[in-house]
Amino acid sequence: MSALPLQVTGLTKHYADKTVLASVDIALASGEVLCILGPNGAGKTTLISAVLGLVSADSGQIRLFGQLQSGMARSTALRQKLGVMMQIGSLSANLTVYEQCDLFSSYYQNGHNATELISLAGLDNHANQRFGRLSGGQKQRLLFALALAGKPQLVFLDEPTLGMDVEARRSLWQQVRQLKQQGVAVVLTTHYLEEAEQLADRILVLNNGQIIAQGSPAQLKAMTAYKFIQCCSTLDDAQLTALPAVQQLTRLPHSVVLQSNQIEQTLRALLAQDSHVTDLEVRPVALEQAFLQLTQSTTAKEQ
Repeated sequence: MSALPLQVTGLTKHYADKTVLASVDIALASGEVLCILGPNGAGKTTLISAVLGLVSADSGQIRLFGQLQSGMARSTALRQKLGVMMQIGSLSANLTVYEQCDLFSSYYQNGHNATELISLAGLDNHANQRFGRLSGGQKQRLLFALALAGKPQLVFLDEPTLGMDVEARRSLWQQVRQLKQQGVAVVLTTHYLEEAEQLADRILVLNNGQIIAQGSPAQLKAMTAYKFIQCCSTLDDAQLTALPAVQQLTRLPHSVVLQSNQIEQTLRALLAQDSHVTDLEVRPVALEQAFLQLTQSTTAKEQ
């Protein structure tokens, strides 16, 4: 059995009297996309920086492909297996797209050549354009391609679609899916909850340096205490609000949405009181709502 690309055990980090990471555990398999979510200051960047050897942890273990990492050093052989796209990425403004790709391809023994990297970035028509003249989205696409220069087995993507338009974002999503199919393990951080829902096999939610929840997008949404009923009803707002377990009512132009924390009770009462209900739909919360409930409830408990 081959070693996991990434295994973190009991990782802890303090800055002065502030605990930034509190005994964090992660296990990531080949071909798995792990999305790390959390509000600003949750510890996401510190976690990734510690795994990459950019900062030292106070305690805990980090294993990359089964190799126990000591301090901030990473072997050359190990670095050849990693691809990294950090949120704040910068390249020489005066080098062209081709020159950047040619430079990065020279770092790896069996990686992509410059032409392949330009194609991965979708910048074939901008090969001779200087990095400083690219748009924000084009810069992100180039940084993403350069993270794949060495044909890595483990990729870290920190806010990869920041500044991209919808078409470019969806194109990058497809490239991430292809990496997964090739058996590449991916660690993703993003503020786009739709992105996490589209790509992640598993989501890890960090808050105040602690893992407060983890699971598939569907499992995280199931952790929330309420669901939505949307329908067309002859009942007025007061009657609908009085139904059992209804927490909130929203009127839409041609329907009404009820938020309920006991969906079966609400449905039975609704159907008993209104036999003319039409266009009835029950749906779970969106990932964004689940994320907000998880992080806000945890913060409230700590206060």
